[in-house]
Amino acid sequence: MKDIIRDLADKDQHNLKRQFQVGLGIILFCFCLFTTTIIYHFQKNLLEEETFRQTELVMTSLESTRSYIREVLRPRMYEELDEDQFIIEAMSTSYITRVIMDRFKEALPAFKYRRTAIGARNPGFEANAQERKMIEYFRAHPQEQEWHTVKRLNSERYFTLYRPVVFNTSCMHCHGEPENAPAAISQSYGEIRGFHRKVDEVGGILSLSIPLEEGLTQIWNRSFRMFGTVLLLALLLYSTIWLLFHQLIITNLRDLLTLFRTTLVANDKPPVPQSMKGHKEELEELFRSARTLVKHLQESRSRLVEHTDNLEVIVADRTEALKRSETRARQQVKKRNKELMLHNTLTGLITSTDNLQTTLHQVLHETLHVIPAKGAGIYLLDTNANTYVLQCAENSPMLAPQQQKIDHEQIKSIPSEKYDMLNISIPLSCRKRLLGIMLITELRCEMLDDALQELLLSIGQQIGLTIESMQNMQNLRQSTELLQSVFDGISDPLILLAPDGSLQMANQSFLLRHNLNMGEIIGQSIDAISSVQQCLFSGQLQELDLQEEKQHTKDIQLDDGSIFAISFYPILNKDHSVQAIICLAKDVTTIKETEQRIQQTEKLVAIGQLAAGVAHEINNPLGVILCHTDIIKEANRDNEEIYTDISTIERHAENCKRIVADLLDFSRSGKSRIERHRGSVNESIESVLSMVGQQFKNNQITLTCNLDNSLPHCLMDSRRIQQVLV
Repeated sequence: MKDIIRDLADKDQHNLKRQFQVGLGIILFCFCLFTTTIIYHFQKNLLEEETFRQTELVMTSLESTRSYIREVLRPRMYEELDEDQFIIEAMSTSYITRVIMDRFKEALPAFKYRRTAIGARNPGFEANAQERKMIEYFRAHPQEQEWHTVKRLNSERYFTLYRPVVFNTSCMHCHGEPENAPAAISQSYGEIRGFHRKVDEVGGILSLSIPLEEGLTQIWNRSFRMFGTVLLLALLLYSTIWLLFHQLIITNLRDLLTLFRTTLVANDKPPVPQSMKGHKEELEELFRSARTLVKHLQESRSRLVEHTDNLEVIVADRTEALKRSETRARQQVKKRNKELMLHNTLTGLITSTDNLQTTLHQVLHETLHVIPAKGAGIYLLDTNANTYVLQCAENSPMLAPQQQKIDHEQIKSIPSEKYDMLNISIPLSCRKRLLGIMLITELRCEMLDDALQELLLSIGQQIGLTIESMQNMQNLRQSTELLQSVFDGISDPLILLAPDGSLQMANQSFLLRHNLNMGEIIGQSIDAISSVQQCLFSGQLQELDLQEEKQHTKDIQLDDGSIFAISFYPILNKDHSVQAIICLAKDVTTIKETEQRIQQTEKLVAIGQLAAGVAHEINNPLGVILCHTDIIKEANRDNEEIYTDISTIERHAENCKRIVADLLDFSRSGKSRIERHRGSVNESIESVLSMVGQQFKNNQITLTCNLDNSLPHCLMDSRRIQQVLV
């Protein structure tokens, strides 16, 4: 028997050796792999940090260059040149930085620099999909000034740093409205791309990429060599641990296993093994503990036999205990059902349409059905006074109307006047924001266990959620009313359409114009709305694609002659799909009439300028005619017939010269100063009549003029008076 036991001990010893060898090998291998992985990631992070510093240095240099061009060089160039000149090689920050980076790339070709924009002036620098995504990111997060990442380009990994391009006031001269831009830019790039920017708008992005593939490969090779070195050291450590384990554990385990098996299978006391001789005291203590364990097993066997004899009594006791447990379980189930009913009730109150006071009374009433307390009250936080104000109470007449604000996230016990009672303060919170407290009065001290505290905290959170939901509903109703008030405050007809053409909202101006009520048109198609007057939008919506993202404006003229500017503004979702369309009709009848009058005035001004030019050309031949009439009159004083004819020619030539002079005076009146002299109003009237009389005759109009010759001379500017008369 002893030989069999010893063989079993040798077998267990061999199995333990193999298990220990395998386990120790796995542990040391995992340690080597873990150490190498940590070193690899540490070196990789160092490489990324160094690369980030390099990109920041280059970006800062470029930003300094752009700042110098924008703040010093460009204003100086504008001083030397006029505002309509633009030299791209000296004044464009984007062009100069690209040229600098192109030359920088000749020395370090691995660097990749891009400056792109959405709607770039040069189509070659239009932003791609990734760059558009980054531009949208910086627009959504204006506080972010840069963003960096490691990404793969053409099977190589690059460290890329992004920075937004923000337009400031100085950029608006070239990127604002096309008519304000220098002529050189419009001639080079046209008037479509690169304009209509706004101040503080993120219109483009700067990106600088540095390759990481070579550095990561070197890190990987070093990590692989280090893994081999650590693995060799681990093998050495493995051999040392194994020799130590074999000397201290394996040689003594055989005797220990022999002792256990001898004790379990033999009834007589086994002899002391020879291996025990000379061993340390710790092993002797281990043998004594093993014998004690065996003794306990024997005692357990005896008790098991005794329990078998008394099995019926034990079964009866266990049955009675099970019945008591079942009773307690039923009570717990009823209690949990009440708690679940309370939670369901509180959940249902979230969508209640009652006011907050009514809801809080109902919450308090339902809570006292579950909590074994006499009364309770609910306080809500008054942020202005920084106190809690009592909203409702039940069976608690002694509650104060206000409580001092004390922020707490757990249940707080407050001593009561009765020594065996407690008052409990429960926080009513939602999303880590304290909205109020619920004060439970006269709760027995022994009832406040961990389960009840968890239930009270859960009820507090549910009540807090209900309060926040009702407050949000109230705020939503107020916001809706405010939005409708803003809508109604717009004096022009205004409606809001869904993409399917159904009407979602309309202001009072639209309703009054078409004699409609809000309730009868919401959700209906605009074409289905019947009105006595002509509808402003229905005819235009038939020609409009409601899914189009662009704004549309068109002028229409109604049957009564009034003119309206109809504008359609699409509201877009984040995915650029149309969420709704705002339709605005603005009465521009007066504006159009004013524009026509302005155009007519401009025509008259042009005619006046033309008349001035013609008058200058006519004055020269008139002077020649008058000069020759004088010569002919002097030569023919004796010939009465010729003298009379020449006098007639001279008189009409003088009349023409006066008319030309009047035209010149009239055309120059807008540019000359007011010069007042004493003169006759009648003479001014006659001068105007002589100037326009021929035009009246050509139109077969008879003009009768009755002037009072007794009118005195007055101080006036005769040319201005003539202009008024014309």
